Amino acid sequence: MTQMTGARFLAEAIHGYGVSHVFFVPTILTPALAAMGSLGITRVMTHGEKAAAYMADAYARARRRPGVCLAQTIGAPILAAGLKDAWLAGSPVVAITGGPTVRSRYRHAYQELNDFAMFGPVTKHSARVDAVERFPDLLRQAFRAATTGVPGPAHLEVPGEQGQELDREADLELIVEPTFSRVPPFRPEADPTSVASSGSRAPRPEFGRQLGRQSAKTPHRADA
Repeated sequence: MTQMTGARFLAEAIHGYGVSHVFFVPTILTPALAAMGSLGITRVMTHGEKAAAYMADAYARARRRPGVCLAQTIGAPILAAGLKDAWLAGSPVVAITGGPTVRSRYRHAYQELNDFAMFGPVTKHSARVDAVERFPDLLRQAFRAATTGVPGPAHLEVPGEQGQELDREADLELIVEPTFSRVPPFRPEADPTSVASSGSRAPRPEFGRQLGRQSAKTPHRADA
């Protein structure tokens, strides 16, 4: 394992999964975004959270890779609303949002609600990252969930309005699973028996020749 911040880990992991663009509304995970820039990842600041979700969805469909979008706590429910299209279309999107901390919960912090529940209906997998030490395995699970089976959005909520939990340092093991960096992640081999039986049901060559001769004898509409 390597001592690093969760923000640096996120940048390295995103780069490892081959993600070339990240869509966000500030202010969220600023140190992670700075590290992504140093790795050549294009950071696209959008007009609103729904736009970030839509663009991540479009990226995922065009590239056949997970799209990534980010939003702070205040914009989390708007980001969730933007994931409806990705959910209905089976589009692999990984959404990361800020969330309440143990110090802010139940204190009526500015625009802080239980936004986590709003992601349930529009994601295959939604999890809270209670500590930076859990971020590596939960991020891997988010990419697995987004790409396997019927693809769809996955969501991680990080404590802190701007995801400040990832500013902490910890011993974090960077494990990237390239299999889950694309859709579909697996291409199973067809059953040989099914392939052989489908070949036996293919039209016979003589049938095609007979059909061609019959078509040649049939007058065109212009000749009728």
